[in-house]
Amino acid sequence: MVSRIGPLVEVGKRKTALALHVAGGLVGGASIGVLLGLAGLLLRAVLGDTLDTVFIVAVPAALLYGALVDLGLVPLQITSERQTPGSWDCALGHYPGIFAWGFDLGLGVTTRIPYQSLLVLPFAALLSGNLAAALAIMAVYGASRALAVAAAISAAGSDYAAACDAIQTRVQPLKRIVGATALVIAGLIVIS
Repeated sequence: MVSRIGPLVEVGKRKTALALHVAGGLVGGASIGVLLGLAGLLLRAVLGDTLDTVFIVAVPAALLYGALVDLGLVPLQITSERQTPGSWDCALGHYPGIFAWGFDLGLGVTTRIPYQSLLVLPFAALLSGNLAAALAIMAVYGASRALAVAAAISAAGSDYAAACDAIQTRVQPLKRIVGATALVIAGLIVIS
């Protein structure tokens, strides 16, 4: 993603392009958050307060599984191998393409996820049974994911290939950090 968006940022206004990318992530996250929130409200209508019990059991269990995968203790990873199409800048235009890339990342479940624990976020948004909570969870996730790309582009200067290599070398250590964080969050949910 950095290697595709980076050169486009150089062609246009840097701050505008990066802001559009982050805005796309926020809108994408908010969009999926609304859908998950509405589905969660339906679950709440069917299950009532039982949904809270399901949340307290299922979300920590999913976090535990994600943490075990991220820590390298369980090999089976659930993820899409789909990448955001690189042709969108040509098909949609410069700035709309950058926005669309952010939107796609913000959806969270349509592209490859390097950290298994992050897949719990849409699950938690659904099981919250609360539209505002689901919207907040996914909007923050979408904006954060797009912001990470924007930060990588900003830090790269003009050597985007080197930035991609640097990101790739950090994936494994970051997976362990994400996995350990997921364990802590799972524990906090259980004891709260």
